Amino acid sequence: MRWIALFLLCLLLQCTKPEQQTASTPKVMLAIFAHPDDEATVSPVLAKYAAEGVTVYLAIATDGRYGVTDHAKIPAGDSLATVRAGEAKCAAEKLGIEPPILFGLHDQLKMGEGMAPLNDQLITMRIKIEELFTSLKPDVVVTWGASGWTGHHDHRLVSTVVTEVFQTQKWDKPVQLFYSAIPTGNLPASSPMQLATVDSSFLPIKISVSEADYATALASWHCHKSQYTPETIEGMHQLLKASLKGTAYFMPVAVSTVEKHSLF
Repeated sequence: MRWIALFLLCLLLQCTKPEQQTASTPKVMLAIFAHPDDEATVSPVLAKYAAEGVTVYLAIATDGRYGVTDHAKIPAGDSLATVRAGEAKCAAEKLGIEPPILFGLHDQLKMGEGMAPLNDQLITMRIKIEELFTSLKPDVVVTWGASGWTGHHDHRLVSTVVTEVFQTQKWDKPVQLFYSAIPTGNLPASSPMQLATVDSSFLPIKISVSEADYATALASWHCHKSQYTPETIEGMHQLLKASLKGTAYFMPVAVSTVEKHSLF
């Protein structure tokens, strides 16, 4: 089974030939999501690759200032945004990854203020993501697909802008973009959350995650105290485990180099 695991690692992280690998060129993974705590959707994978020596970065687009909960009793605004920034740093430490890169954009991207403020937020997001592609030179970028897992508009927009930047040019490294997803049919019927799923035929990348990876992920989830009670975290963690069954699924965003003159 070890050779299978190595093969999957190479597939996700675009392994080079042995003679091309040097200590000066470590593999780099960049995960980009909308809010502090969104990384929980892939945190076992982030923990897995960090433990294997991959340099893992987490970028978070918005400040989460509207994530008000009854149990935390923190009002919406700057105070909550500050708390959530600290929680994101805690989660990154638990996962063993680099400190989070916080764009500091407004939660909900100022949608309620009209098109001009929303467009300004999206332009800033695009610039910041392009800067990360240029400065970090990731081998792999991970985000959500079109649904954003939950259908949240911030999630969908982050996915769209990440994909846009990825497709603008041929980057220095052979960077590959992957969407994280739950296969259709895997979500338990009793799930209290209606998550969007993807047919398994679109998810050829299957990464095994261990109980140790799940344990690290759970520890990081507990950092997000402003958003969840310990009981809620445990329930959502078990839901994720039941849905993924020890495997994390990804859809590669295909890049074709074959020129054609017909769609058929």
